Amino acid sequence: MLTLLQDLLQRIYSIELGASVEDFVITDRRLATLLAGRLGPGPEQLLVREEGGMLEMSLFLDPGLLEPFGEQAGPEALRGDNLNAFCTLVEGVSHFVYLFRRASRDQEVTQLELELQAEVDKFAVLGLLLKAQRSGTLPAWLPRRLFEEVCYRSGLEPEALDRYRHANRLAHRYCERLRRRFAWAWNGADFVAELRRFYRMGQPQKLRHIRSAA
Repeated sequence: MLTLLQDLLQRIYSIELGASVEDFVITDRRLATLLAGRLGPGPEQLLVREEGGMLEMSLFLDPGLLEPFGEQAGPEALRGDNLNAFCTLVEGVSHFVYLFRRASRDQEVTQLELELQAEVDKFAVLGLLLKAQRSGTLPAWLPRRLFEEVCYRSGLEPEALDRYRHANRLAHRYCERLRRRFAWAWNGADFVAELRRFYRMGQPQKLRHIRSAA
């Protein structure tokens, strides 16, 4: 499943990392806590340490996230009962891919930027897989499920909670623009070009782009 998600993101954005997310995954919470010093209560967290000009990364995933999918790794693996776990996996792989690519180019990344791109990535990946399942149609509930019917983990620091909410609002605005402009023409060249252009923007450019289309 992790390889599928990385491959999907690389195809959507026409990028190649030269590394596999599976080589960076930790499923042992005790080990992740030792590496991070302090690990949040959630099932997914990107662990990052910068020292001496080098960036070290690991992606912690609770093993329970992968259990609902078994050996399946295609559109058929996505079901209503595992949608939350799937979205969490997309978020983790998105964080890894985005930070890896930006860091390899000596480009700065903010936490808000990571969360914003992850929200857009969930929308794009789910759209592709659900359209494959449904022979070209996309359920009308997807934007609502991703951006409106959301809840946040209890115990989050106020700063982190504000960041998650802000990223959600920004992504909702941008993805609603995509929905209206392209009418779910996911395979269209213009749609893909827009996604790739947004992906390569830094945070200031992303925010201006979203606000200019409001």
